[in-house]
Parts: sequence; structure tokens; C-alpha cells
Amino acid sequence: MQYRKFGNTWYKVSMLGFGAMRLPMLPDGTVDFDKATEIIRYAIEHGVNFIDSHHFYHNGQSEEAIGRAIKGFPREKLIIQTKIGMYNNYTDQQCWQLLETALKKLDTDYIDFYLTHSLRWETYLKHNKQFMNFTQKAMDQKLIRHRGFSVHDSVENMKKIINTGEFSAMTVQYNLLYRESQEAIALAHERGLGVVVMGPVGGGTFGYPGETLLSWIERKEKSTAALALKFVLSNPDVDVAISGMSTLQQVMENIETVSNFSPLTKDEIKKIDEIFQSRKKLLNLYCTGCRYCMPCPNNVNIPSNFHWYNVAIVYGVEKRAHDGYFALKPEQRASACTGCGRCEEKCPQKIPIREKMKEVAKYFEKK
Repeated sequence: MQYRKFGNTWYKVSMLGFGAMRLPMLPDGTVDFDKATEIIRYAIEHGVNFIDSHHFYHNGQSEEAIGRAIKGFPREKLIIQTKIGMYNNYTDQQCWQLLETALKKLDTDYIDFYLTHSLRWETYLKHNKQFMNFTQKAMDQKLIRHRGFSVHDSVENMKKIINTGEFSAMTVQYNLLYRESQEAIALAHERGLGVVVMGPVGGGTFGYPGETLLSWIERKEKSTAALALKFVLSNPDVDVAISGMSTLQQVMENIETVSNFSPLTKDEIKKIDEIFQSRKKLLNLYCTGCRYCMPCPNNVNIPSNFHWYNVAIVYGVEKRAHDGYFALKPEQRASACTGCGRCEEKCPQKIPIREKMKEVAKYFEKK
């Protein structure tokens, strides 16, 4: 495993972080704690020391899974990050309850980085004073060590938040398809924030084998996921890329990629840029698979519809995408969308989901 200094803190973080948002699941929709423990422990044993979660990932079971998995490992060797959604208009008492519950689930005395989640400038103006006061008390009690934020906002607003000087870390989206945050990442690094990239493989978009994409780039890689990770980590302003891993195979492949990492050359990045510039229309459907749009009141599986559409368009693997789309139940497919718009209100990417659902249905069902 390779490591980088994390902003102006004393931490050395593994360049690969474990994102506990897509843990293995049981048929009833709960976390498979046995499998989750296995893959998290394997990651730690092979050098991953940065683990990311949120109070409500997997309906609150993500932090519990981490707590079970880290038992027996020296706590000081691990860096745990979790988040609170201040946009929920919490009272001070509720903030404390969420922190205390997180500490209990994580089975730890302290959290290294405590983030205000999915921060937007308007949320900052409304709730950040409360967040700062609450977390200062927690820091005084040594329950948390550093404050940070994760962000889904315009680059200009990201810069405003960075320039407040109130945070030690930022978690932001950045990958082969989504480059807009690059300026904010550079500023955060310059200002001494630790920079964490979420969605390095595009919410699973680049997790598919994708031979077509690799042939376009004319580069030998084991997978597009490996290429995507190398692209993100080739940016020297990025400290750690967190990948949501749900199988041992994914963990092993990502660890191998980062352990043997060498930056992409300028010529290789230029080639990639040329390819994606020619396919720029894909940026209009950048879905990370975060599932904030769910549940759909009409049972449409929005992230899966977008995933298979991207597999077809990005890689040209039409048959696989077609099979994946029609493996969805009829009520889950894009054609079942009624256009109610509730999903658009919750989408961090502000995707015009209703319009895109029509595109997906037309593509697969030729309507």
C-alpha cells in the first residue's frame, strides 16, 4: 500500500480508502455482517487505514459493520471518518445523540474526522455555526479530532467553503467523467485540507470490465476500475480515493492497483481527455449511484436504469446493458416513470431525472 500526508494534519493516509456505503447485503436488505467484516478486515490487513461512513448508510448499519470489523486492530493505526447531515435541522440534543450512537456503533472512543455531510453554501450559512459549536465541544472532550465536510455544490461555492478556513478535510467527487471539482481540489490542497475523493470509479460506472474503453485509450490495464483509480490518484492534490467495495475480489483488485501505483503520464491523460471530450454528452447523465433519489414512489430503480444506460453508451457493451436493463422488474424500469419529480428534489447532482428516464426507456425499449 502507498500512503500520502493528509493535508496539514499529522496523519498518513492509505491512498485507497474503504467506503462503507456499498457493503455486501443479505436478501432482506440488511448488511451481511460476516462478509462485511471479512472484506473490511482484509483491506486493513493489506494496508488500508482510512475508512469512510455516514450515520445513515445502510439504514444505520454501516457504522456498526465497521465497529465489528475493526475489533482487535490497534485503534491508533486506523483513520475513521463519518458524517452528520446538518441539513436535517437537528437540535443540539439530536446532534449529540447521533455522535454518541456513532461512537457506540463504531466501538471507538473517538472519531478522527467528523464531517458535515453534503454541504452546500446555503446549508453552511444556515447551519454551520451550530455544527462548529457542537463539534468544538466534542473536540474539547476528545470525542472527535478534526472537522471536515463532504460537498455537492458548484465549484465557486466549494471554494467559498474552503476559504472559510474552518475545516481540516474535504470529501468531494472527482473522476474520469466528472472533472469540475479539480479547481476546488487544488485550492483545498493549497489551503492545507486533506482531500478525499469519493466516487473514483463513478459510482460503479467504471467497475465494469469495459474492454471497449480500454481499447479506445490503447492502454493495458486489468480493468477500467484500475484505470479510473489511477487517474484520480495521478492528481497530486488528492490524498485518498475512497471506493465503495462490496466483494473481496473488488478489495483485492483495488489494493493491487494502488499498491503498484505509478501516475499516468501527461500524454496518457491527454489521450483520455481527448476521448472523453468527444463523449462530453455523457456528463449530462453523471449518476454516482448514491441512491439519495430513492425510494421512488412508483418503485422505479433510478440508479440501476442509469447504470445500464451508461454501460451501453460509455463502453458500447450493448448486449450486457440490454440484459441488465431487462433483468429489472417491469415496474423498476425507466418506462415505468410517472414523472412525479420527487427524485429530482433529492438528487445531489441535480440531474433532470424525469427527462433522462425517457431517454433510457427510448434507448432500451425503442419507443
